[in-house]
Amino acid sequence: MKIEQAELFSKEHTAALKLRKQLLGGKIDWDQERNLIVFVAIEQGEVVGTAAIQLYPFGIARIRQVAVSPEYQGKKIGDQLMSQCEDLAQEQGHYRIVLTARKTAQTFYQKRKYKPIFWDFKKHTIDFVWMTKVVSLESAPLFSQQ
Repeated sequence: MKIEQAELFSKEHTAALKLRKQLLGGKIDWDQERNLIVFVAIEQGEVVGTAAIQLYPFGIARIRQVAVSPEYQGKKIGDQLMSQCEDLAQEQGHYRIVLTARKTAQTFYQKRKYKPIFWDFKKHTIDFVWMTKVVSLESAPLFSQQ
């Protein structure tokens, strides 16, 4: 298994889009897609997992669209994809990551030290929760280290 960054609209990126659509539903926002850095997990030439990260100003990053094929779940692929996103955020000088997690996946993120913030919300009959994690205390402003 290898984890790599997918170039925009490459074969791997297109496969990641297909996987996200299949597992997460919703519509693809093509304008937003250009702002994402997409990682893919590849097994035997097939994209079996994906996660994206968007880097914002002021040290904030947002992880989006984490999906792993059902037959590959439970094999730490999601953890590897999350680590790639978190490492990239740190390398780029970002200290805080936020994400919206499906309530059904909240435990996965809590095991990675994400904490619920703000409020829960529902979109298209799916319950979500906002979560955050500080990944680099050295570059985090003092008020943001909680």
